[in-house]
Amino acid sequence: MNILIAAGGTGGHVFPALCVANSLRDMGHHVICATDSRGNAYLSGFTGIKIIQNISYSTRTILYISLLINTIKCIGKLLLNRPDCVVGFGGYPSIPFVLAAQLLFIRTVIHEQNAVIGKANKILSFAADRMITSFPDVMPSSCDRKTVLIGNPTRFEKEYDAARPSGTDSFTILIFGGSQGARLFAGVVSDAICKLAANMKLKIYHQVRTEDIDALRRKYKASGVDYVVSPFFENIGELYKLSVLGISRSGASSIFEIIGFRIPAILIPYKKSINGDQLANARFLERHDAAVVIDEDDLTAEMLVNAIEQLIEDPTRLQNISQQLERLYVTDITTKCADAIIDNTTRYT
Repeated sequence: MNILIAAGGTGGHVFPALCVANSLRDMGHHVICATDSRGNAYLSGFTGIKIIQNISYSTRTILYISLLINTIKCIGKLLLNRPDCVVGFGGYPSIPFVLAAQLLFIRTVIHEQNAVIGKANKILSFAADRMITSFPDVMPSSCDRKTVLIGNPTRFEKEYDAARPSGTDSFTILIFGGSQGARLFAGVVSDAICKLAANMKLKIYHQVRTEDIDALRRKYKASGVDYVVSPFFENIGELYKLSVLGISRSGASSIFEIIGFRIPAILIPYKKSINGDQLANARFLERHDAAVVIDEDDLTAEMLVNAIEQLIEDPTRLQNISQQLERLYVTDITTKCADAIIDNTTRYT
């Protein structure tokens, strides 16, 4: 099959799309990836055909005009490339390609990463032939017949290992997923770590924005924290396995990586996330006793210190959270998504 995959410009949209694109290519299908200039930065490892759109986000009105113009352009691009199926992974850049495909009666599939449907996917869902969701009860009941619940593909599916470290003399914490509103992670979260380090031995791996690195390193050094601070961890898969606890935002990719590695986590949802998707994602784990959730508006250094201390002092609870994550774990999500794209009859629950 000739398949075009369109995704928004954030890593949360592009990474799952890229996982599925590579899986489809491994199956022998021809895949084209489409995104905007932001998303192109995440496609450096993709060697196939890429189509990059220029979408303006300066104002809401200009955005809508830009989407309309790009939809018209995409009709021509689809007639030229003749895909058998167009797959949208959410985000505004997916709209022109999926909408153009629907206007040309080309089969369309939508993947929704979050526990609430995004604006782009909501617009496109009515005419989509199939919708793949990561969380249950995302789509209205009227869409049940064409919706399959599979999960969110991640880049670490081949690395998942439930084993946690044992016998170490320090408590290892991984702080990650803070690209949106990360100043909170460099501020309040690090304040809590410094308070804890006064009374216990910690090993901290902290992902933080580049502009906050120097100040955070000075802060940790002054407090005697054993730390590694970086804007990006190439070996984050290994760090998941080394860490006893994670502190994170709750984007869909982070949620499914936490589930896959079965790492107990304190989640601080980004309060300005569109449609409240991060809060909904976090509440899903909380309902299953699989994470601790603290609302951003309620967060203080003292509250976070208390939450971490309670987990450190109760190894049984940490083990129970890991066990709950194990129950939520789904194997071969990427392959199942690829199967659902190419097979109209596939059903998963």
